Amino acid sequence: MALPSTALDLVDSPPSLVVRKLHTLSKRCDNKLQNPSFESGESPWLAMVSGSWSTRGVYTSSGGGHHGSNFYYGQSNSTIDSTLTLSQSEINIPNGATVECAAWIASRRPGNVGSSRVEVFLDGQSCGTEYLGTTGWTKVGGKVGVSGDGAVHTLAVVVVSDEAGEEGWAVWVDDLWVGIGC
Repeated sequence: MALPSTALDLVDSPPSLVVRKLHTLSKRCDNKLQNPSFESGESPWLAMVSGSWSTRGVYTSSGGGHHGSNFYYGQSNSTIDSTLTLSQSEINIPNGATVECAAWIASRRPGNVGSSRVEVFLDGQSCGTEYLGTTGWTKVGGKVGVSGDGAVHTLAVVVVSDEAGEEGWAVWVDDLWVGIGC
């Protein structure tokens, strides 16, 4: 997707106040998500928003996302409530499994007005919540138990802002994760 000229500076890369690198896992875990880093575009992700958004979608930047060159980016021009939800359904996870579900999020809030509340859900169960101001990449998530068998599971990442300054706020999302036995 081509960037609008006014958004170029905003989506080149997230703020660099805090940069957290992906830790090396002690054992290999398979990610049950399809296209977790948006390297193949937006599909099969479903994006839903409320409030006013001037820009949103999958972008490519030489600075890249958390890992790889693509990431999901949203710029809200709203000073009041606005929400971005990214979800993926039909995730195949066996009944009774304990899974780690997470996403890497960066946030930009000019003047540090308000905060971005980020919560990751698997089938409506919260995997973790963080409140972000202007940050570099932050991992949001945790472990939950799964009930129900087969490809009936859904991951959702919900980013909510209750207020923002005149310039609005921005969010970067990348490297979403649903792993078993991690």
